[in-house]
Amino acid sequence: MASTMRELRRRGAMVIKIHGDPYMPGGTPDLIGCASGRCFVLEVKRPGKKPRALQVQQLEKWRKAGAVVGVVTSVKEAVHLVFGE
Repeated sequence: MASTMRELRRRGAMVIKIHGDPYMPGGTPDLIGCASGRCFVLEVKRPGKKPRALQVQQLEKWRKAGAVVGVVTSVKEAVHLVFGE
């Protein structure tokens, strides 16, 4: 995840890692940021792993609010989703 954040920041995105705690809504995406005026949220998973139902629900709420949303398993996928490269 750190390498994903580094690469997104290197390309000009503002991105933060969300750490869950008792006051955080369940299923909150791992990374929240903005690039080129577009808000994005990413759920970062290991290859072959799937998001939990609650995570999918939260991602859909972000999508409905206008964010670019995705589940990524690599830096390349994250860059493609955020920057279209």
